[in-house]
Amino acid sequence: MNLLPQHAADLRASGLTDETIAAAGIRSESDPDVIRKLLNWKGGAAKLGPCMVIPHFGPNGAPTGYHILKPERPLTDNKGRVRKYECVKGRETEAYFPPGTRAALADPTIPLLVTEGAKKALATDQVGLACVALAGVFGFQQKRPKGTDGKATGPRKLIESLTPVVWKGRTVTIIYDSDATTNKNVLWAEWHLSQVLRAQDARVNVVRLPAGANGAKQGLDDFIVVNGADALKALIAGAKPPVRPNSDEPNDDPANPHRLAAGFLASRPIDQPIRFHRGEFLRYSEGAYREIPDTDMRGELTCWVREEFVRQNAKAVTEWEAIADEKKGKKPTVRPVTVRLLSDVLQALRGVSLLSASTHSPAWINGATGSNPAGLLPVKNGLLDLAAAAAGRPDCLSPNTPNFFTATAAPFDYDPTAPEPKEWLKLLHEIWDADQESIDALCEWFAYLLSLDTRLQKILLIVGPKRSGKGTIARVLRALIGFLNFAGPTLGSLSTNFGLSPLLGKSVAVVSDARLSGRTDSSIVTERLLSISGEDCITVDRKHRDPVTIKLPTRLVIMTNELPKLGDSSGALAGRFIILRMTRSWFGKEDAGLFDRLEKELPGILLWALKGWSRLTARGRFFQPASGAVLVESMEDIASPVNMFVKEKCRLAPGLQVEKSELYSAWRQWCDAKGRKEPGTEPMFARDLRAAFSGLGDARPRAGGGRINVYIGIGMRPFGDLSEEEEVNGHPDHPDQRESGQGGHPDQALHACGVKNRSEDTYRATVSGHPDHPDHPDQADLLSDIPGFLGGERGRL
Repeated sequence: MNLLPQHAADLRASGLTDETIAAAGIRSESDPDVIRKLLNWKGGAAKLGPCMVIPHFGPNGAPTGYHILKPERPLTDNKGRVRKYECVKGRETEAYFPPGTRAALADPTIPLLVTEGAKKALATDQVGLACVALAGVFGFQQKRPKGTDGKATGPRKLIESLTPVVWKGRTVTIIYDSDATTNKNVLWAEWHLSQVLRAQDARVNVVRLPAGANGAKQGLDDFIVVNGADALKALIAGAKPPVRPNSDEPNDDPANPHRLAAGFLASRPIDQPIRFHRGEFLRYSEGAYREIPDTDMRGELTCWVREEFVRQNAKAVTEWEAIADEKKGKKPTVRPVTVRLLSDVLQALRGVSLLSASTHSPAWINGATGSNPAGLLPVKNGLLDLAAAAAGRPDCLSPNTPNFFTATAAPFDYDPTAPEPKEWLKLLHEIWDADQESIDALCEWFAYLLSLDTRLQKILLIVGPKRSGKGTIARVLRALIGFLNFAGPTLGSLSTNFGLSPLLGKSVAVVSDARLSGRTDSSIVTERLLSISGEDCITVDRKHRDPVTIKLPTRLVIMTNELPKLGDSSGALAGRFIILRMTRSWFGKEDAGLFDRLEKELPGILLWALKGWSRLTARGRFFQPASGAVLVESMEDIASPVNMFVKEKCRLAPGLQVEKSELYSAWRQWCDAKGRKEPGTEPMFARDLRAAFSGLGDARPRAGGGRINVYIGIGMRPFGDLSEEEEVNGHPDHPDQRESGQGGHPDQALHACGVKNRSEDTYRATVSGHPDHPDHPDQADLLSDIPGFLGGERGRL
């Protein structure tokens, strides 16, 4: 077969065997001059690229000289619709007769199917059912003249190539694509074809194909591939007579805003529906719903309303000219498109195309159902199920459909045979050398960012020196996800009034060089990072528009040369980060052509990421590479100095207690030693301490004739920052050391319960007559006031 690999794959995806393809004479053509001649064009064929050529044959099997071509680079019509196929210019369209059907055309006892598209007819013919294909749903009729109102008029007649078919007494079943019930244009084409064939004494029925996987549109070939010939025969057995579409319309004023809004939507390309969602008009294009700028929406609508008024005026003028001169009156003029009218039509359009604000992207809409939306990724050649693709399943790709509501679509094809991305893997191993954990973590993050899932509630933080590869990774990620799905905020911008609005509809936001100026309120930045990553609903202010409360679908990636200084006493933000650490720099040794080479590997990089998706979904969470773990601790210390103070100067245990004023005094001393200028007030310290260690309790035991305020669950390290090993086995203040006779502070019992960590002066004052001494008569009351002391610690005393 003279077929390019991509054309062979296309035909086989429709279920066609090599024998069927050969019998149909389908071939590939790459020569622009040959393509030009086949289409009867004067020029311009080179822009089509290689084409799949489907020749037509008459009922006798002789070539008719007519061809349908499917170009590699399809053109668009004047309404922006993609022309998947090109026909011969200057010739009436022809019906397509598959090889096995041609002999049946003269025998009316053989039932005949009618569909749209040669591949569908070939797939049906291949399973033993006679089928004729039209070039389009209205491809059965000859071209009709247009009336003065611009609409086609006159009787409908079959095209010349359909006249040799014996229709009288034959059972004909019309089977168009599964979206016929929602497309009034298709319903009318179906009805008119049935009436023309009934006029030829044929018995005509209609079959409704069900929607495909995930609610996608499917044709006859798709249905046969998935369900088989027997399922199709069962549908044909249940075929029903056609029903005339409902054409009853209210007697509206021609300038009624709702009438104009409905007409505008009906005039748009079928595969590019418009929806109004959360204050924005969106248009479905290339797998995703994209925002239509206000200026574009007004411009499109203005032009269409003007054309509609011109059409109405032409009809009115025709009627006016038919009136007798003495009764004519003034000649009708075209209505003006006023600002007020346009605003009214826009308001009506919002209602007619409304998609409920309760719909969160990604989601199935229009009653469609399918796989978990969070695990689906629209790519150029279909809707990719990430889990199925990761498992190598052949059914991982289904047709893109407007019934899948998302703002995210990858800008390239899914190719399961794409080669290994050698340049990409080489780069990663140069960055991380033997640190396979970090490479695997990045792989899982790429998969997560490609998906529409936000449930893991993590932020990726990549820390490294200048020219360490952070920017290259960001550019590859942006190319993989698509520029329209990508936002590039700064940390500082997140704290501003409108700083969140650029994230609306974006699946990934990359802060490429994290910095915070002294004027930035880091607490607001922290709050917003927590809200976005935590899937919280957040109110987003938008310039000159109403605020919107939404759960942003945005996953965050932060790249920086140094750890960002973000205050968070609770430590919650540090716990959200997965940190990848880079140590190598290519400063002065940059490879200017690297990204161009990496861009060619995008399909292979997608397959690489899918391996990470399998691991991530099996584990159910991210893992922190060991090389970045120390930076997680540093993040906690930077975000919460109180946390760092406690790690250095305190111990945490249920039996420990310390006087609040003494702990605050130690905090102030620690701040002075660390160069921290503002230790804050004691209440502020208490607030930050409880934010970091929520399990701490309070008590007011008696001491020295009065009561003192203590924290429960924390105590000071008596002699500086000792290791856990020193504390347990060798420190003289440890209770076990006192009992074993190896040490013994006179105030050891109180140290054991942590009521106070005494200074040297207090120690010297501790004599048997002092009220704080364990032997003092009042001491029993003091001890009974200390929660937890009635256990083992009291037994020791």
